[in-house]
Amino acid sequence: MAISRILALLAAASLGLLTATASVPWSRLGLPSYQAPAKTAALPALITIEDLAGDPWPWPRLDLTLALRAVSPYRPHPVGLLLPLDAPDVFEPVQDDQLSRALGAFDSPVLPAVALPAMPQTEKITLPEIPHRGSIQTLRVAESFLAPQERLRKNTAVAAWKVTPEADGLLRRLPLVFQQQGVVIPSWLLVMYAQEIEADLSRSELHGRTLILRDSQSREIQTIPLDLRGSIPVDWSSQNPSPTKMEIRGVVLAAEQERIGVHPYYDLSTLSKRPIILSGALPEVDPSIDSPWGKSTISEAVLRAWLGLAQGPHPVLHPPSWLILGVLLAGASLGLSRGRHWRTALMESLALAGVVFGAGWLAAKFGGYSGAFPLALGAALATFLAPHFASWLEKSHVR
Repeated sequence: MAISRILALLAAASLGLLTATASVPWSRLGLPSYQAPAKTAALPALITIEDLAGDPWPWPRLDLTLALRAVSPYRPHPVGLLLPLDAPDVFEPVQDDQLSRALGAFDSPVLPAVALPAMPQTEKITLPEIPHRGSIQTLRVAESFLAPQERLRKNTAVAAWKVTPEADGLLRRLPLVFQQQGVVIPSWLLVMYAQEIEADLSRSELHGRTLILRDSQSREIQTIPLDLRGSIPVDWSSQNPSPTKMEIRGVVLAAEQERIGVHPYYDLSTLSKRPIILSGALPEVDPSIDSPWGKSTISEAVLRAWLGLAQGPHPVLHPPSWLILGVLLAGASLGLSRGRHWRTALMESLALAGVVFGAGWLAAKFGGYSGAFPLALGAALATFLAPHFASWLEKSHVR
């Protein structure tokens, strides 16, 4: 008798766990989203490195310098380069100085410091810190960086950048913060976003797994929930963002056409006082990544993550495993302790599902946790099936 009930308990909880796991893609269903920032964050314009006809080409820094000079009269802000600039221009070293002067025309353009595994020859640089409370042990570690050239760092802000796809090859999240030698440092994406909404990262705070962005007067601008590794999700299921997209040599051409009074190839005035990202469409500059829609680029993932922040982020933390197992076992135990009539079991399972979802809604609202719907569904199934499994196991032909 006791063995039958134990087996029924474990079987019902296992099926509930299987159902909850299968429902993970809907883990944010019915949950509240966090507020959008107090200041509207415009979607960045994208200036890519590719041929006008679609064929890739080697990108010298001269073209990058000319493009920066072409857009500087329109005062775009913030300006971010999603390009590896660690190696000097061995063919024309003077190009580094010219590029540095071109970057100096903007207000703190953001360059990425690509995180690498620990290497003795990797340069260690000091990056800005974010005050924090609570443990940061689970944050992504970024101790070493392949930093941009020293001459390029004079007029820029350097931020950490490290993107890691999931085990199945899909890129589902992008980092907002890292840990480096016991402190929290912002990612390239966070520095760009903070400049756009006028947040002061030195006055902001990472409280547990909630990032609180504040302005220079310490007024709260936005609250962003993070996962255990300090990342935010890339929502590939949402509508494809439609940013202003230009090609780097077309930008240079448009600036020259405007100078001589010819109708320009691009309307560069659309870049006025809005964020821009200079990225590449070449494999050696911006490696292609896997997405549910096929091959994509990191810059597109950045735009999707940016759009999610601007519209109001969603809860991203998953409940701890001990809580999931506890709820499922409690649901199965509740089903065994009550009557075995199917109507009774159904009412109990629906009531428990409502309680679990309500608690999950509150956890999403105040703690940034997702997964209320899968856990409620799994608990309801475990509650409903447990008494029927016990009845079936206790029948004489089964014993």
